[in-house]
Amino acid sequence: MQSLKFNFKRVSGNSIIQNGSVSVDPAPSLISYRFQRLWLTPLFRVLIRIGLPISFIFLFVVMFLSKAENLDYIRSVVKDAHVSVQNQSEYQLHTLSIDGASTLLEQDIQTKFGSLFPVSTFELNLDEMRLWIENIPSVDRAVVMVSTGGLLSIKIMEMPAAFVWRDVDGLKLVSGSGDILRNIAYRADFGHLPLIAGEGAVDVLEEVRSIISHADPIAERLRGFVRVGQRRWNLVLLDGQTIALPENSPELALSQAIVLGQAQNLFERDISLIDFRDPNRPTLRIRPAALSHMKKSITAMLLEGQNE
Repeated sequence: MQSLKFNFKRVSGNSIIQNGSVSVDPAPSLISYRFQRLWLTPLFRVLIRIGLPISFIFLFVVMFLSKAENLDYIRSVVKDAHVSVQNQSEYQLHTLSIDGASTLLEQDIQTKFGSLFPVSTFELNLDEMRLWIENIPSVDRAVVMVSTGGLLSIKIMEMPAAFVWRDVDGLKLVSGSGDILRNIAYRADFGHLPLIAGEGAVDVLEEVRSIISHADPIAERLRGFVRVGQRRWNLVLLDGQTIALPENSPELALSQAIVLGQAQNLFERDISLIDFRDPNRPTLRIRPAALSHMKKSITAMLLEGQNE
């Protein structure tokens, strides 16, 4: 019997020469084997499928943006798109509506924001507008919102003014709690409010209210209240007449002065001061012209008496 002999000889790649014939080895090559092993690694697959495309895209973007003309082109496209959206009619505001504000406050708001219209809603900062309005001392709270029909609506909750205060800097509106609300130019614009003057007048508004409640009989003649020495009040009436009140119990002294004035018709006479600082010894001050006329009359009477 002839023994079997196999003559194997490996050639390049996976080819094997067997007994003079060439056959293919089914086993993978070393490189293919290592690549297959890597491909079984999840991280490697993520890097190939996701990381590599992203890297190419990032490299392309960097190369594109490295040129100034490309950046300018992108900026112009974005700006044109932004302007196109802003100019659409549904985003345009044409009218400013202000509710709940006094005439002067409304004028201030119109002066500040009225010149902006027409304007796009994208160009307005509603929070900044609201804060600007609420920083006005006379404003308690404000609401700024965009309404349909191209309307910007501002609703104001304004603190009401209770007094007009005249100090060295001019006229100011004062709230019932003594807060300075705003400067004003003309007293006549707020003729319905009591006028107070003098240093420290806004610190004792309760006294003013109490005195006003006792001044009803002369309300039509009353012009204002002057704080003197931060201690007491003078009432200023029409024609420059003054009622000087004491530091203590000014309401009682005022009631007495009103009774005396009405009984003796003092408010119609040429008297400049009704002094009730000491209610037990009230005094009167006559105007210089009246005093001069009185002296002349007395002198004439004395001369007539001597001649007789």
